Amino acid sequence: MPKGSEDGVFWISFDDMLKYFDCIDVCKIRNGWNERRLQGALPPSADLQHLSCILITVIEPTEIEITLFQEGHRSSEKSQRSQLDLCVVLFRGLEASQSDSQKLVLGRLVEHSKRQVRGFVGCHKMIEPGFYLAVPLAFNHWHTGLQGADAPYPRYVMSLHSSKKILSDQIAPPAYMLADAIIRLTMERGQRHEGREGMTAYYLTKGWAGLVVVVENRHDDKWIQVKCDCQESYNVVSTRSQLKTVDAVPPLNRQVIIILTQLEGSGGFSIGIVNILS
Repeated sequence: MPKGSEDGVFWISFDDMLKYFDCIDVCKIRNGWNERRLQGALPPSADLQHLSCILITVIEPTEIEITLFQEGHRSSEKSQRSQLDLCVVLFRGLEASQSDSQKLVLGRLVEHSKRQVRGFVGCHKMIEPGFYLAVPLAFNHWHTGLQGADAPYPRYVMSLHSSKKILSDQIAPPAYMLADAIIRLTMERGQRHEGREGMTAYYLTKGWAGLVVVVENRHDDKWIQVKCDCQESYNVVSTRSQLKTVDAVPPLNRQVIIILTQLEGSGGFSIGIVNILS
């Protein structure tokens, strides 16, 4: 070490670097830009007590980069937990109020990152003045037994870099934020399938490290039964702890049927799905 062992600078041969490291992250620095970092938890369920989102208030048109990081896995305790799948989604915020987060409503989808099993993901967008909600997502750790108010939920850091000054604050999510975010993302970015009159199924797979299935029932007086069989899938985990599900979608409703996520980022995966509607 040229300047001691604590400064974070060291020399390493190229062969040793290939032996001990599988990736290199390059930090992007933009002179004159503004930076804000906020921390939160990624609970393994739709737990409103621990879920959070970031309210962003834009005063003037600005370029923004949003990056979602997960905590490292170098300690022996954390190394037993696989890396999470990460995704960050940016929505317009309708009826936004910093004093009452229950009045927040997710608006149109503005931008999103890919969902990947890696240390960080990010997205970039030019945005206009207004309110925005940045929603962090992760799913491959659901149903792992991490429960309870004092459970060590995985932590995230969301960094916001903007060319102009913005206001940002971590807030409690509006009711049904998680379901609304998944449904809006799947409907706008997924594949649409008209299964029968009054019913539409949406499948999100591209850039998603797995699969999301959303079903829309437009009937005002009929329920739709959906049987989803994904038992032929490989190296994926389900948010519902099983790969075969049966649901009844109420009239005039949309419902997230299942989310499958790549379990190990270093291995391949495959999705096999059969839907039976009645």
